[in-house]
Amino acid sequence: MKSTPTELKYILVIVIAFASSFACAQVKFKQGDEFQRQVVTKSNCVLQRGSQTLHVGSVSTVVKTYKITAVSEKGASLTITTDKLIDTINAMNQNLVYNSGKPADPNSVIQVGLQKMVNSQSIVSINNKGEILNLKRPVVANDTLLSFAGIQPEHLSPGTNLQLMVDFPVSLTVKKGYSWKVATSSAETNYTVYAINGPTTVITYKTSVLGGSLNSRINGSILIDNNTGVILKRYAQSVSTGYEMVNGVVYTATRRTAVTEICNKK
Repeated sequence: MKSTPTELKYILVIVIAFASSFACAQVKFKQGDEFQRQVVTKSNCVLQRGSQTLHVGSVSTVVKTYKITAVSEKGASLTITTDKLIDTINAMNQNLVYNSGKPADPNSVIQVGLQKMVNSQSIVSINNKGEILNLKRPVVANDTLLSFAGIQPEHLSPGTNLQLMVDFPVSLTVKKGYSWKVATSSAETNYTVYAINGPTTVITYKTSVLGGSLNSRINGSILIDNNTGVILKRYAQSVSTGYEMVNGVVYTATRRTAVTEICNKK
């Protein structure tokens, strides 16, 4: 198996924020509950400088298990384990295939780095809103490695929301078609309630990320379990354009990414 010598740093930011007018989520987990979350990412990037063009394509599948180890009136504790990782990268007419079910190539920096993620375990405590209070985790994977491999990173840090969940349940008093906007200094997201079907809610969104070296347009949808706030399904498509620096050389960049996320209770 061959690995590309090029290190490409490209971080795609998908901003998922929600309106404060909704009630905060109340954690409704039971000790011993387990959820399996699979994230499939397909990405194609074109870097160009004059007549020189570099194509990088990747397909990654990451499977994680979230196990509830303790529940209290104030929140819950859980462990997050990376069970499976499959990644295919095509760049500069070279191909790399990594499968966590097989030994990593010791001569490949990328494969060795990905191997360290498999079976790694984070211990997380959350409050009743799904916000992370504290955590213990192994060494964080390098952002450049994750970006090059086309893997969506899971941002775990105190004060942020657990990515397994939204930060509120959609109020059943909100009707189909209700929409709102959330804006930050670098992004603007418009949300619309597409459907409410008793136990679940579907929300669609459009995000614009502007102001940096790369500008992104993102369209997506989220299927939410109203009882737990767990994201059952999420799908997003994005197009990013701008410029990127590779080995000290500036290239114009265009990247198209599709992310499919599915979560099931074990």
